[in-house]
Amino acid sequence: MKTAILLKFLQSCETKATPNFPKTRSRKGDNGYTLLELIVVVILLGVLASIAAPGWLGFINRQRVRTVNDRVFQSLRLAQSEAKRTKSDVTIKFNTPVTDPPTVTFDPALPTGGSEQKLDAGGEIKAGTIKLSVASCPPNTACTAATQLTFNYNGVVDPNNPNNPKLPLVATVSTVNGGGKQCAIVETIIGGMRTGEGDECK
Repeated sequence: MKTAILLKFLQSCETKATPNFPKTRSRKGDNGYTLLELIVVVILLGVLASIAAPGWLGFINRQRVRTVNDRVFQSLRLAQSEAKRTKSDVTIKFNTPVTDPPTVTFDPALPTGGSEQKLDAGGEIKAGTIKLSVASCPPNTACTAATQLTFNYNGVVDPNNPNNPKLPLVATVSTVNGGGKQCAIVETIIGGMRTGEGDECK
């Protein structure tokens, strides 16, 4: 009796499962993409990349200029603070346009970092991408090239020092092709400094 009931149950399960079998089969014709769909996607990606590339390159160049300009400004501040700390003259020399990436030299050498300091942000700025130019730009006169600046024991730019250029001294950082200028400016004999960009940079 129990066996007959079990057989009937199994038969009913088997008959219910078979009608659903065709619906669960995989359909091989529905898989993949057509060649036309693939070509359209590739064209759209190409158009989007061509729109985004110039903006991305401009952003990268601005970041490079900002990084090197920050290094120039920090180097000027470091020379000034070292002169105050040691109570002696400290000269910062801009090695331009000979070196690439740009470097500065401290005289006398700093006890913490030696005499030469690269302005390439620890190797992040590749050679041939950034240039540094330094000029003495007194009011109502044409700018002339400058190579160094000396801070005396008070951290002051001594106007009686014949090696010091006329102020303001403008250290301009730009890309090699001339775009995106930023600068560090030493404005006053007491060593007042600031950064600038665009037309402020010579």
